[in-house]
Amino acid sequence: MSLILYNVQISKHTILKGPHKTGTTALQAFIYDQVDKGGAMFTFDNIRIPKYEELPGVFGKEGIMLNLPHCSLEKYKASGGQMLSPMCDRMRSAFPKFMHDAYNKSEDVLFVAEDFDRIAINNERLHFYLRPYKKIKVVVMYRRLHEWLPSFYNQIMQHYNLVYAKGEEEYPSFVAWLNEHYDEFLDVHAIRVAERYRSQHWVTTVDIINMHEVAETSNLIEYFFCNALDAEATCQAIRDGARPPKSNIGADHDYERLAVKASLGGKISAKFTKPIHLVKATRSLVMKVNEMNAVDTLPRICPPKQLLDQILATEIEHEKTYFPEWFTSHGGEEGLQQSFDKAVKKKFCSLDADKIIESGMLDSVFKQLA
Repeated sequence: MSLILYNVQISKHTILKGPHKTGTTALQAFIYDQVDKGGAMFTFDNIRIPKYEELPGVFGKEGIMLNLPHCSLEKYKASGGQMLSPMCDRMRSAFPKFMHDAYNKSEDVLFVAEDFDRIAINNERLHFYLRPYKKIKVVVMYRRLHEWLPSFYNQIMQHYNLVYAKGEEEYPSFVAWLNEHYDEFLDVHAIRVAERYRSQHWVTTVDIINMHEVAETSNLIEYFFCNALDAEATCQAIRDGARPPKSNIGADHDYERLAVKASLGGKISAKFTKPIHLVKATRSLVMKVNEMNAVDTLPRICPPKQLLDQILATEIEHEKTYFPEWFTSHGGEEGLQQSFDKAVKKKFCSLDADKIIESGMLDSVFKQLA
């Protein structure tokens, strides 16, 4: 999800953007690539971007702006962050100077960081850090749950796959993860995040951008600067070809989970101690399963119908409430049902790793992965 804290007050205003898996990384990469090149387009548009010395912490490069939400968490590391209170001391000293300098120069300030979506954010602490700005705009990117949830799962697995590979924690399937954490992750979905910020007295406006609608006519970065921010110079630069230096394309972790389980169960002699080992083994596993034409014959487990019905009902409610015209023009409930069913069939059912390993159906493949 992505939150935008963007400072504009007819010239003094702040924007936050979130949540996870809604294009935030691409925006961050684009922004800091341009800052490294001098940031002339942002200067022309009166947009100020914090540099590391102005917003220091454990995150660097494109992650600089993550330092702000992580130092705004209620209990820092205990709230799931990567900082302790002393680690935010440099930020507490440097950041207010940055904010006052930008304010005195009547500059708009832009923050793009997915972790503004965290429910453990101490909103008064965050508000304190944003002083003296009084006009604060939050922009949230909406992505349908049936696309966002699998993508978010894969991102989380990417962060912890070596922990799972070492057997320190059980590698959860998407189905198990969904059953256990759905309510928790619904709290960091775009609509919930937008509703939380709308309830804050210090937030001036909250905009929700429908990523699916944007994708029909534009790309996210172009739409964000050209439409959401009306940043003329940056908009033109993007239309002239300016792009982020990298993208953040996720990968399906189902076969990786199977490889890890086979390794921990002694079916694969190799131990995965480095990411590259796991990547190579997973690619080889997928290739060999495809060669056997066994993809469609492997046993799978799927989420319970009650949960799927709940997710679909929530999506319908979201789109009827926040994007009624777009929802109707795209087939209403019937159109959403078709998109939902397609995603469920392709992304929601997980390999039944226990049954696959116990049956021995892939033992010959596992031996080749040693």
